[in-house]
Amino acid sequence: MIFRKLEENDYEKYLPLIKDFRDTDFTEDEFRNNLNIIKKYSDIWVIEIDSQLICTGTIIYESKYIYNMCKAGHIEDICTKLEYRGKGYGKEMIHFLINEAKKNKCYKVNLVCSKENSLFYKKCGMEERGVHMAYLISKS
Repeated sequence: MIFRKLEENDYEKYLPLIKDFRDTDFTEDEFRNNLNIIKKYSDIWVIEIDSQLICTGTIIYESKYIYNMCKAGHIEDICTKLEYRGKGYGKEMIHFLINEAKKNKCYKVNLVCSKENSLFYKKCGMEERGVHMAYLISKS
């Protein structure tokens, strides 16, 4: 099992992985262009086994003025291929991303999830805090 950052040449391995999370489609050029934008403030990590991407997660870094110019981390898009779910890879990814946030001197790590997934994140050491609010602009 290898943890590594998503690379520009991962298109063919990455698209099927995230399609297990939500149906989506984009070209290889769109993938590369968007990855370069994402890399400015975020890291997309993957777990690779036998040259196959089986799990992914993103950490977004937010620079803050409060708390003496610190950073906050935001975990997004945790996804494990269907056939690898229930084997601890998602939990491994969460712990890995939390450690990355610590290395990058974040004072906290947030994530937003559905009620159905909250038990999983609690098992990963996360706790419910406050109320999440959103304004949904598009359902796509």
